[in-house]
Amino acid sequence: MSGHVPRILDGLGKETVFRELYENSPDLYRTIDLNGKIILCNHSYAKSLGYTIHEIKNNHTIYDHVSKNSIKILKDTFEEWKNTGNVSNIELWLKRKDNTEFPVLLSVNSIYNISGKVIGSNTVIRDISDMYSAKDEIDFLKIQRFSVLGQLSARIAHDVRNPLAIISNALQILTIQNNSELEKHNPLFTKMEKAVMRITHQVNDVLDYVRPRPLNIKSHSLLDILCQTVESIKESKGIVINIPKNDVNLYCDATKLEILFVNLILNSIQSMSSKGIINIRIIEQTSSVVIDIEDNGPGIPDDLKIKIFEPLFTTKQTGTGLGLASCKTIVDSHHGTISLTSTVEKGTTFSIEIPKNLVELVKTD
Repeated sequence: MSGHVPRILDGLGKETVFRELYENSPDLYRTIDLNGKIILCNHSYAKSLGYTIHEIKNNHTIYDHVSKNSIKILKDTFEEWKNTGNVSNIELWLKRKDNTEFPVLLSVNSIYNISGKVIGSNTVIRDISDMYSAKDEIDFLKIQRFSVLGQLSARIAHDVRNPLAIISNALQILTIQNNSELEKHNPLFTKMEKAVMRITHQVNDVLDYVRPRPLNIKSHSLLDILCQTVESIKESKGIVINIPKNDVNLYCDATKLEILFVNLILNSIQSMSSKGIINIRIIEQTSSVVIDIEDNGPGIPDDLKIKIFEPLFTTKQTGTGLGLASCKTIVDSHHGTISLTSTVEKGTTFSIEIPKNLVELVKTD
């Protein structure tokens, strides 16, 4: 059978084959000139956009068919194609004739004339609406699951917190007693206090992740939040924490940011055991503020970096795996980003970027 294929292709001619592939492909094809005008498209493209080929051909540009929120991505992609000659798998949203929108993956290759000069490009576009629908369904199932988990966790946390408070208060009373018989048990009291703090921290991790509360946005001094965070941490013996000298007023939820910073700083402290340096930096940019938390600990191996913000992932024997996942949830709720850079045996830096116009962004949610 395979021996007949070349003769069939020869009979049809390459131009005919490629025309058939172009016109009848289920993927969306369009051909543009150097100015972005659409000079040709296939049936799938026209049908998906809600036009006829005649309406589009030589009458529309690529910007007529893109969602408002994806215009910048398309402009950047157009410039990248001009500079490099091809672009692969760019995700953006297209706009139909009726103004409805749908997500696609876009790839571009240059077209050359006989003398080898670029005269335009062929674009292959794949509709990924089904992928988004599946993602939405998965997200919905996650929300349902965490709703049940949140209710259960809240009940357990209430039952655990009360005994912890009693134990903690009893320990404080015992440690301030001027009693020589009790003093010899101080190392044991210290261990018990640390155990109480660890359990409290784990309970808080679970609650912060499964029971997120709406943001309470006000203007706050970022430096004040960081100072209060550092003062609240009692596990920093042998660790030097350098706080920035500059300050920025930022619209944010101060309580949530303090939870975020506590988690990240404690993560650094625990990774360094009993000795190390943590440098905190505030970097003001035009439209955002970046907070870096850098340590000189053991670092994070490359194979673990991609998992570090996943729920329930932890390398600690006593960890919940929700601390860093909660951090990402808090940053996401602030319309920000969190990332890390790390080198084994040199240290790790977590970078949090939060937009200055958070009030306007939350209004559009």
